[in-house]
Amino acid sequence: MLFASLSGVLAALARNKIDAFPALRPHQRHAWHAFLVQLGALALIRAGRDAMPEDEASWCGLLRGLTPDFPGDEPWCLVTPPDKPALLQPPIPGGLKDLKNAVPTPDALDMLVTSKNHDLKSEVMMAAEPDDWLFALVTLQTTEGFLGAGNYGISRMNGGFANRPAFSIAPAEGTMSQVRRDVEALVARRQTDEPSPVHAARDGLGLVWLRPWDGAGSLQPSELDPLYVEICRRVRLVDEGGRIAARAGGSKVPRIVPIPGGAPGDPWAPTVTDKDGIRILTVDASGFHYRRMVRLLFGQDGHALPVLAETLPTDGDEGLVIVACALTRGQGKREGLHERRVSVTRVVRDRIRRRDTDRLGRAAMERVALAGDIQNRVLKPALLALFQNGPETIDYKNKGAEARARDLLGRFDRAVDATFFENLWAEFEPGTEPASARGAWVRYLVHTIAWPLVVEADAGLSKAVGRRWRALTRAETLFWAGTRNPKTGLPPFFAETKRDDAA
Repeated sequence: MLFASLSGVLAALARNKIDAFPALRPHQRHAWHAFLVQLGALALIRAGRDAMPEDEASWCGLLRGLTPDFPGDEPWCLVTPPDKPALLQPPIPGGLKDLKNAVPTPDALDMLVTSKNHDLKSEVMMAAEPDDWLFALVTLQTTEGFLGAGNYGISRMNGGFANRPAFSIAPAEGTMSQVRRDVEALVARRQTDEPSPVHAARDGLGLVWLRPWDGAGSLQPSELDPLYVEICRRVRLVDEGGRIAARAGGSKVPRIVPIPGGAPGDPWAPTVTDKDGIRILTVDASGFHYRRMVRLLFGQDGHALPVLAETLPTDGDEGLVIVACALTRGQGKREGLHERRVSVTRVVRDRIRRRDTDRLGRAAMERVALAGDIQNRVLKPALLALFQNGPETIDYKNKGAEARARDLLGRFDRAVDATFFENLWAEFEPGTEPASARGAWVRYLVHTIAWPLVVEADAGLSKAVGRRWRALTRAETLFWAGTRNPKTGLPPFFAETKRDDAA
């Protein structure tokens, strides 16, 4: 039975005594975290408690309070008879005969698309432990999308080929566990927030796997608690000669009736509002690039942060980190696990806490524009001039030159991205002159990042000496002229660029 383990895990997390879960794979981390937080919050809310208890016995009682109709604790076990719920597995009215797909290993059950032709092999976890199956179940049932007929995805994403992103604040190390922080924040919000417009006002279903599912019926959002832990697939774990395996089957409909844009209320999911309404953010293959992070952090272009991205009094004064993650996906493929952690200084934390971020937001957007000017108005023309042998007029539609420049432009972009927020926060430190800090940053990008890329590109060319010097001279002229282009924001930082600046 897994019940004691779950209660023990929650008790240890309340005491901040768990450093890691060794069997947890990187793409499973947020799914497991969200599962524990939603479970803990649901249990406390149902019991009318505010804080996480630190002993296992209390958690046993709290979890049992969510499943009073099951004195045998079946909903907390990995393997039970198919007419009873098991952890994250609904009762199957027709029995296992309705689940025709045999799944021998947890990595074959997991949401990742694996292949014998890729680095991530399929069905290799033949000696799997129960926690391997648990983590695979949690990830599949709470984060998976649409994967062909009969394989519907979760309700908390904007469409079948989207993803379930997460954006939150992590407290300083040593203060409290991330799980405790998030659980108690959600419990406190339940007491003050307005009722959800789409979910049950009270006594909603929190553990979706408690209800039988024949694959033909969907649950209405109005039946569910706003913090419901969902399932999206008909799966059952079985005991095959002392080892666990799984059986899976399709469904005719999603488990939860979809809401356009994704079900609201996911406490980790950023949203975007446009002419078509509000929707959960879908993160593409570019991940949490600094431009996307700026839009999220400062509410640009209709972006809004989730409730767990707000700072709390318990978060501490130092060591806060903004954490963003998403597993991006397309039709039948994964496009990468994207994670980003941005450290927050005390000054920035205070501004976020006071909701005084207008200056930060303006500075961030101005820096985004400046970096774009350097990339597109300074570096790119110089590279294209090199790759086109120094013409008087650059052909911006030359696909060959464009392709050769792409990697170098990408390297510049990644260099900006790597320290963007560190440099942005520095502009607001006490005793710092903002204009001076920004000027130093702009000139660093031009002199130390962009110009060496031009030099590197030139060194890799094999041209006749005369043509090579003509191309480099033309590239150099365009590069430094770009820093004085009145259509950019760069001229104030390069009032008079001298030739020896280019050395």
